[in-house]
Amino acid sequence: MTKTEFLKKYKENNLNLGEFDIELNSITDASYVMGCCFVDGEWKIYKTGERLGHYIIKVFESESDAFDYFYELVLIQHRRATEN
Repeated sequence: MTKTEFLKKYKENNLNLGEFDIELNSITDASYVMGCCFVDGEWKIYKTGERLGHYIIKVFESESDAFDYFYELVLIQHRRATEN
């Protein structure tokens, strides 16, 4: 899926990521962020914790592959945040 399709699905499904925010425009070192952005010709999926900056989870050449994978990670976080 594309970035636009991801945003539409994310909003339509009203996903709860707990303490995490989504960032799709750049890599940040802010606390508790899940992100997917285009940097240096690649789509990079990353995550941050409470401290110590970001770490890259996976890199893709294709926007559609990146957002398909990222959506699955978002769904996993949604399940974690809403169980119990």
